[in-house]
Amino acid sequence: MDSKIFSYKVDGIVLAPVNDLLSTSPVFDRKELLNKLKDLFNEDDYKVDERSLDYKIKDGQLFIEGVVMKKEEVKSIGFMFSK
Repeated sequence: MDSKIFSYKVDGIVLAPVNDLLSTSPVFDRKELLNKLKDLFNEDDYKVDERSLDYKIKDGQLFIEGVVMKKEEVKSIGFMFSK
């Protein structure tokens, strides 16, 4: 099975200081981001492995990292029965 790893920079989701000890991000919808990722990789016939997703902060910027796998054709097996 063909796989790729990815790192996706989420534009607009940057930490802003609240006080000396705390920084927060703007509100965002994780499901909406996941759907956006699925659409990006669907064009190349890849499927996002949701179990591999990891949310990382680099220099205050949100990145989503994970694995995508090539979609495989569904193979079906037929059975013939006789009496």
